This record gives sequence, structure tokens and C-alpha cells, in this order.
Amino acid sequence: YTPLTDKCYLNLCQALKLGFGGNPIGPAGTGKTESVKALGAALGRHVLVFNCDEGIDTSSMGRMFIGIVSSGAWGCFDEFNRLSQDQLSAVSNQIHMILVAIKEKNDSE
Repeated sequence: YTPLTDKCYLNLCQALKLGFGGNPIGPAGTGKTESVKALGAALGRHVLVFNCDEGIDTSSMGRMFIGIVSSGAWGCFDEFNRLSQDQLSAVSNQIHMILVAIKEKNDSE
């Protein structure tokens, strides 16, 4: 682990505590995906990694979210920037609905 990894873990854990997700950003090959996978493992969560390419559409993203939510896993989306603006809009809406549902569940406990 490095000081940058520690900072990433701290920020992601704080986001999780507040009912949010996280989105590590940085240059290719710097360990963003591996850091998320390691944090997930440390917290007992399976991490499903998906590579976003031209073949992914809004419908397939919806199916991925259903699988992620129903299994309790984390989703890690590599190359998220490759999605079109329409897809990003739809996906952000889906993520927002998931986070709202998680937050409401946590507030009721």
C-alpha cells in the first residue's frame, strides 16, 4: 500500500458511510481497479469488473446493475469515459436510483 492508496481507501470508505459510491480517477495503469478490488475484498464484498466499450448499451448496463444489486457485489466500470453522453445520462440515473434506495434502507434501520 502507498499513501495514495490509503487516501483512496479513506475517501471511498467515507463515501460508503454516507451512502454514496466512489469513482477513483487517474492515469491508466496506476492501480485504480486493483485498489477497488482490494478494498472490496477487505470489506467482504465481491467486486465485478466490467469494461465499458462500444458494445455496451443502456439495456445491458441495466442488466448488470440488477445482477450487482441482487448479489450484493460492487461494480467496477473500467473505461467508463467510453460511454456516449446518452448512455452516461441513463446510467447516472440508474446509479442515483440505486443509491437512493440504499440510503433509504439505511435510514430506516
